[in-house]
Parts: sequence; structure tokens; C-alpha cells
Amino acid sequence: MGENQALRDALGVAQRQLVEAEAELREVRERVNNLRSVVYGLKQIFEPGDAGRSFELRPAVEESRAMSVRRTQGVRSRGEPSPSVRRAVQILAEAQRPMRMPEITEEWKSRGWVDPTWRTPKSAINMIYQRAHKAGLVARTPDRSWVLRSSVSEAPEGDHVTGEGVED
Repeated sequence: MGENQALRDALGVAQRQLVEAEAELREVRERVNNLRSVVYGLKQIFEPGDAGRSFELRPAVEESRAMSVRRTQGVRSRGEPSPSVRRAVQILAEAQRPMRMPEITEEWKSRGWVDPTWRTPKSAINMIYQRAHKAGLVARTPDRSWVLRSSVSEAPEGDHVTGEGVED
């Protein structure tokens, strides 16, 4: 019976260690998720845009972290354009002329605004311009160039600006 008692004692110790290890694991996972949220939030400060996340967060953790980040950083409210949409408009405003997607993509790259996690930067940038179009900030010309919506009224009569978002 001494051997059985020793095994039962070992089982009890192992069960307590398992419970402690599982509690530590939960704490470590929570810490990892917190750090991921912090890293993502800081990355958005220095590299704003619609960068895809290279990690997964559970929705509840993500939402609670995003809420705290918004409160502390004064992040945009609903209806306000995202930083990437503001950048899209900024490029067109600075150029003061219609621009096509290859030229826009090169400008984003030269400014360091292309997130390295974007698998297809051209598509990501095009999607940003689609969002800006949906927000009424930019428009498309028949030659598929992007223009500021404010410059649409200034366009000569022969130049018709469309609302179509055809990708280059």
C-alpha cells in the first residue's frame, strides 16, 4: 500500500501543479494579448493606415484594449476619416492634379506609408482610395485617375468625373 499512497501523493502534487501552471498560462496569454494590443496601437501611431494585423486577438480582449487605447490617445470618432484616408486625400491635395494608381502607389512607398505586412500594397492603397471615395472626399475621372472631390467643381466642362471605383 505504501507504493499506492506515494502514487496518490504524486497525483495530488501533479494536479496542484497543473492548476497553478494553467493559471500562469492564462496570465501569460492575457499579458501577450495586452502587449499585442500595445504594439499594434503604437504601430498605428507611427505607421497609421489600414495595416493588417499579423496576429489574432480574441474579440473581447481586442475590443477592451481598443477602447482603452482610444480613450488615452484621443483616436478618431465615428464619421471621421481614418489616418490612411486622410493620407490619401493629402497626396491628392499636395499634387493638385489627378493621379493614377501606379503614381499614387509610388508616392506612398516613397513616403514610407506602405505597411510591410500588406501582401498587395497596390490593392491596399486602392481600397483606401475606395473608402475615401465612399466618404465623398475623392472621385474618379474617366481616365481612371483619382482627384479631390473639391476639385471636381473646378474641372472643365468636357472632363466628367465619375463615381466608379474601377481598379487599375
